[in-house]
Amino acid sequence: MPSQPSQPPTALPPAHLTMVLAHRAMVHDLDRIATVADELAQTPDASRTAALRRYVERVFHIIEHHHGGEDAHLWPLLRERGGDPEALALLDAEHEELAKALHVWHEAVHRLDADPATAVDLAARTREVHERLAAHAADEERELTGRLAPVLDAAAWKGFATHMRRTAPGWTLRFMPAWLAAVAEPHERAGIPARPLARLFGPSLARAQRTVFAPHG
Repeated sequence: MPSQPSQPPTALPPAHLTMVLAHRAMVHDLDRIATVADELAQTPDASRTAALRRYVERVFHIIEHHHGGEDAHLWPLLRERGGDPEALALLDAEHEELAKALHVWHEAVHRLDADPATAVDLAARTREVHERLAAHAADEERELTGRLAPVLDAAAWKGFATHMRRTAPGWTLRFMPAWLAAVAEPHERAGIPARPLARLFGPSLARAQRTVFAPHG
């Protein structure tokens, strides 16, 4: 159980709020991707299939980068600072199980073609990842504002944000800020990195999402 009450989103450091928004965007998109896969199983569409593969490839790499940054930078830092070992062991174990499910999901995306069976398989794999990731995100957010909060401060979050920025592929600058802005509430704007880029690339992201999620809307 948390050692202290969770902070409201507006009280979180910007990098922590960015993490909350990333979790929200991931979970939201996984739910929508599963729905699209169901629709493609019923009504195959070559152009929509190709668009879905491109979009999922980006979401997959963002999730991988997100977890990789925590594994390589944030969790070791919290261990050095004496972070609660049970909380960190829980998050490590969840990352390990998620990594397996994510790679099976990624393989299912690569197999996606005009055969409806490949879309049925993708829908099932996506729902498995969605369930695991939603549970992990809830656990992670609880632990970071609970048992791990005593060893987190502004310097830790700033260092994590710097690590994530330095290790991110270049294309994420055209995707990530707009992706987070699309799920942020007005009072959560501080969690959107590079807000001018979010505004600049928001329209192109919206078009790409319509192609995947609402091609006839």
